[in-house]
Amino acid sequence: MNTATDPIRLIGCAPDLLPHFERLNRHWIEKYFTIEPTDIAALQHADKDILSKGGKIIFAAAEDEIVGTVALKHIDVESAEMTKLAVDEKFQGYKIGWRLVKEIMRIAEELGYKKVVLYSNTILVPALNMYEKIGFREIPVEPGRYQRSNVKMEYTFGAEHPQYTVAGELKTLINEWGQLLANISDMQAAARPKAGKWSIKEILGHLVDSAINNNVRIIRAQQISLLQIPGYDQEFWVKGQAWQFMNWQNLIKLWTIFNEHLVLTIRTIPTEVLQHTVKVNENDPVTLNYLIVDYVIHMKHHLSQINELFNLKKDTI
Repeated sequence: MNTATDPIRLIGCAPDLLPHFERLNRHWIEKYFTIEPTDIAALQHADKDILSKGGKIIFAAAEDEIVGTVALKHIDVESAEMTKLAVDEKFQGYKIGWRLVKEIMRIAEELGYKKVVLYSNTILVPALNMYEKIGFREIPVEPGRYQRSNVKMEYTFGAEHPQYTVAGELKTLINEWGQLLANISDMQAAARPKAGKWSIKEILGHLVDSAINNNVRIIRAQQISLLQIPGYDQEFWVKGQAWQFMNWQNLIKLWTIFNEHLVLTIRTIPTEVLQHTVKVNENDPVTLNYLIVDYVIHMKHHLSQINELFNLKKDTI
């Protein structure tokens, strides 16, 4: 397929297209799972199970071929379920699923829904990654909806998601600095600029210590507000972790992997708990939102220190 010469069109539902809704969805369900009674109702009687109840079905077409579909199922006046997303295997890799989801979400917002939920499974990694990028976040899944579902996600229209911005900024830092740090040799990274000052290894090790401690704070602060938690002695941790003697490339990998995990941790924070407060040592309480923003500011500060020592970037961060 050449998307330049064979553009994908998104079209609404018509009675003669419903067999494609069943065909495309039956294929992926049977490939990974088994057909359940709720599937039979939706696939064989979509007009009654989805459309007549206020739901919507859309399709993706390449010329005269139907290559993808997704449905929006009415739950109540405020919420709907996005369901039965399927793309023909021959046409995967062209972001057709992304376009279908974005369009059905536009329709949901236009219809006045406040939130959209979906059910999935952890083995469907590409789909889950796409949903997360679009703005869905994982919430507890209730039993009984689908036997195959061990993941439930939710998107709330109109809600501010500052954690997405922070996670995106952190991801950008990881991508940019991972490559820059790799250009430093182990010997250069271990050199201390003067007695009593951290080496580049120790600065990056300190950032790993920061990631370890802040990960705990971020998780615990989601459970309770007015969380009181001890701080940590930075010098003691840097010495105790023996960062100065760790292989430099392995240290870069550890810093990268831990912060990539933090990107996911931060991005999936429920918006409603961002105002939970955290009190570290005797300092004034701060919100969870402040904590994640300050984490990135702190990282930028120490990356700037590394930049001053090795002149990795001409611009400042």
